[in-house]
Amino acid sequence: MLNRKMLRDIKGNFAQFFSIFLLSLVAMWCYTGFQSNVIGGSKAREQFNKDTNFSDGWIYGAGFDSQSADKLSEIRNVNDVQLRTEVLGKADEEYNTAEVYCYFQNASIVTKPYIMEGDEYDPTDTEGVWLFYRFANAWDLKLGDSFTVHVLGQDIEKKIKGLITTPEYEFACASTDTDTDFHNIGCAYFSMNVLPDELQLYNEMTFTCDTDPLKLEDDISEALDGNYAFLADRKSIDGYNRLTDELAQHDSFSYIFSFVFVAIAILVITTTMKRMVAQQRTQIGTLNALGMKNSKIIRHYVSFSLVLSALGCVAGIILGIFTLGRVMVDMFGGEFYSVPNWSAGYDFKSIGLAATIILICTGSAFLSCRKILKIHPSEALRPAVTSSAKPCIFEKLPFWNNLSFNTRYNLRDVSRSKLRAVMGVFGTMMGMIVMLLGLGAYDTVDFVKEWYFSDIQNYSYQVLFNDNCTLEQAEELRAQIDGELISMQPISIAASSRPTSDEIISCKLAVSEGKGLYCVSDKELDVVPIEMGTVALTMKQADKLGIKKGDKVYWKSSDGNEWNESTVGLISRHPSITGITMLREDYEAQGFEFSPAMMVSKNDCTSAKDSDCVSAVHSMNDLRASFDKSMEVMDLLVYFMVLFSVILIVVVLYNSGNLSFNEREKELATLKVMGFTSARIRRLISTQNLWLSVIGVICGVPFGRVALQAMMDSNGDAIDWPCSMALSSYLLSAGFVMGVSILVGFMFSRRIKHIDMVGVLKGME
Repeated sequence: MLNRKMLRDIKGNFAQFFSIFLLSLVAMWCYTGFQSNVIGGSKAREQFNKDTNFSDGWIYGAGFDSQSADKLSEIRNVNDVQLRTEVLGKADEEYNTAEVYCYFQNASIVTKPYIMEGDEYDPTDTEGVWLFYRFANAWDLKLGDSFTVHVLGQDIEKKIKGLITTPEYEFACASTDTDTDFHNIGCAYFSMNVLPDELQLYNEMTFTCDTDPLKLEDDISEALDGNYAFLADRKSIDGYNRLTDELAQHDSFSYIFSFVFVAIAILVITTTMKRMVAQQRTQIGTLNALGMKNSKIIRHYVSFSLVLSALGCVAGIILGIFTLGRVMVDMFGGEFYSVPNWSAGYDFKSIGLAATIILICTGSAFLSCRKILKIHPSEALRPAVTSSAKPCIFEKLPFWNNLSFNTRYNLRDVSRSKLRAVMGVFGTMMGMIVMLLGLGAYDTVDFVKEWYFSDIQNYSYQVLFNDNCTLEQAEELRAQIDGELISMQPISIAASSRPTSDEIISCKLAVSEGKGLYCVSDKELDVVPIEMGTVALTMKQADKLGIKKGDKVYWKSSDGNEWNESTVGLISRHPSITGITMLREDYEAQGFEFSPAMMVSKNDCTSAKDSDCVSAVHSMNDLRASFDKSMEVMDLLVYFMVLFSVILIVVVLYNSGNLSFNEREKELATLKVMGFTSARIRRLISTQNLWLSVIGVICGVPFGRVALQAMMDSNGDAIDWPCSMALSSYLLSAGFVMGVSILVGFMFSRRIKHIDMVGVLKGME
């Protein structure tokens, strides 16, 4: 009997109960969609690390040998040790002179190349090269093709014997790019015997261990007599850490979006069940009088939320894995990151969260209906005593009597149905925030693009030099074209001259000639010159090290053992390059030889392609096109944000209006008898929805920018994107929310038109 009653009640209140189902579905859809990407990616990485025996620690220096490796391997908790030489090289011009990180080894023990296609890596094979498969696919390179790389003053041409990847290149981005473009970045593994004897000097040792490698700093320093540059762990490897930050971001999103929809579901359940139980007061009293226990009646009313939220969660889990999850895996695991066998995954946390959502929804229903069930059956059989109307707080306004009937009527209704009003405001506020996140992401991309390509990069062409280029050749070309020479190299920075390993940050050192073509911007994003005798330090790294303007920063190159001291004259910001920027004059004053990696100019540099020292020439149009392609992911983000916003706003406003209609049906019937037209009554209901929407929009405006900046900052320290929101985005988001509010009002037109005035008014007798 109660089961049939439940089906009838669901049919009679379909909109509200469907909302509970839909909100539970979307909450689990968001969670499992993001989590399937996180779980699948994490499992694939774990297996990837195991298959490659991925390093736990990296020791950088100069002149390592087998004795150094033996000393390191004798340290307690150190397991496997690998000697290797890592050098940045350049591909041929036909491959856009892409950056190719070259690894020369005489063994394959730690961070072994993972074979995607071809032969296993053989460190004794002097005829072959094992090439990063992403780079090879971008340039349509196949097994057996010849590939040439310019490195250490050598032109090394070898036959491609394998296509590989490693955990160090899960994320790969060239120094000239703001995001991944596999045409411009690659890595290659060779035998150490490929190099001449005089160049066979190891500059790196990688090792695995049973503990945090940074805790072994003292033992390593003692074993190597301090003859190394610095020790790093996995957090210092940008190619690995970027994916760690990405997965952590998606993990946070899964909980945040789920919380929003569950919160709305609780409000809907609370208001719906309170109204239903109040409407069925006489039925409940009859069931009590017939001998049915309160516990059974409670189970009946709780079952509404239990069944619908359970169905929603099951549907959400399935949709999350097979729709959003697959889309995200295809995008992040297939386009941006390089982790073999990355597929959508799931675990029992999804079931745990589903159970939590069901429990919360069921608990909300229980708390909403238990009060009425405490009433004695004899009292419940009689209609509820109408509460005496009390003046609402708004009636104390001095201009109350000057307000229109419509306004006064809705203000009284809001004051008497506070929970419904809170639901309307909170729902529209969250919808506004989600809309701003989507549209603001577009604005931020456009803002960063303009900031990067017009302000910081104040030039039209970028000329990349090959490894054979001398300083004299570069300066001669600069004089011909009128450009600015730039040097770029990896360094480590710290806040003291004797830092511990966890106080060291790996980043870049950019050396410019200060001609205003390669620029730096301050915290306010204004382009400012670097003062002579000082350096510019990027903001996130300065904050992490606790360094302010005027403080000292210490830095050293990857092959140096001495820390160099510089004064910070500017805290700068850059969207993708972190570290220090300094003037050539100061760099050379510290005893370093300036070795330019590129030249930038406002003049046409296409003729420079014919120079023997030039590997590639890029126009600003090429760089912008590459940036635009990498930002196509924003389209997907906006689509999902708009979809979530529509669901939130429609569900909340429709339920708010529906509850308002049902609670005031007798009043509306009375108004019809008094001569109010259906259109005027519809405006009466729509006005309240519009008010709640306006308040929600106003509340959501300041939080939209905060949420967007938090989303951008969650990308990690390697990315610094200041969020930007155009006025048009605020207006479009607000207009969208208002438009949905108005459309929801029209949904009640038919119901208002067909109010049974006679039946309703008879029920009041």
